[in-house]
Amino acid sequence: MHLSNPKYPVLGLLVSYGDWLAVLVAALPIVAGIALCLSGGSALWIAGGIAGGAFLYLIMRSYVELVRVIVEMLLPQ
Repeated sequence: MHLSNPKYPVLGLLVSYGDWLAVLVAALPIVAGIALCLSGGSALWIAGGIAGGAFLYLIMRSYVELVRVIVEMLLPQ
């Protein structure tokens, strides 16, 4: 699905690349947890990063799906 309406470029970006964006957003806390652990922190930072990443992935995926439904129903193709 591709949105070709130039008035809404961010919606087009979310519709086209939302799956990858969700993975990228979910990877950020995991990478941060690993970095904190490697810099002398506890291994619990990695567990927290994984839990935060899983939560952010679910939130981001649901947001992308909602945007896709809204775009499909309300914006002219």
